Amino acid sequence: MKISVQRYRATGNLKNSLKKRLVSSRSLIPALIVSSIILLACLHIWQRVYVMGLVKEVSVLEKENKNLKDLVKKTRVEIVELSRLSRIEKIAVEELGLTRTSSENLFTLSVNREEKKSEGLDDVVTSLKKIADNLPVLNETKAATNSIFESDEE
Repeated sequence: MKISVQRYRATGNLKNSLKKRLVSSRSLIPALIVSSIILLACLHIWQRVYVMGLVKEVSVLEKENKNLKDLVKKTRVEIVELSRLSRIEKIAVEELGLTRTSSENLFTLSVNREEKKSEGLDDVVTSLKKIADNLPVLNETKAATNSIFESDEE
């Protein structure tokens, strides 16, 4: 036990003497100043490198933004080109076989939204009337000759 106490005292004395020497030495304050200057210089260099990286990233993003704006303009021009009436009419005639219709074949459908709402049996009757209005008209002559669907083919 005596040995460990002696070692502890020796270590404590050594630590105390090292502290005393550092504090009393003339090189401590200049060493602290030089290390502070080096630390600030390293911090300044790191900041400059970081800012340069951000500038590079911003320029890449600006180029990408410009490319995307150009792509939007090209797409708008393409939309205008593809939606031209002359192009659509040409495709309708050549590929789909559509033709212009006369004005007597055109109908305008309008929805009367002011109809009163009926309930129960009135709904069924109203629905049946609407269906009956759209059914084909059949007369006795067509029924007798089995030419019911001739008018649909014309």
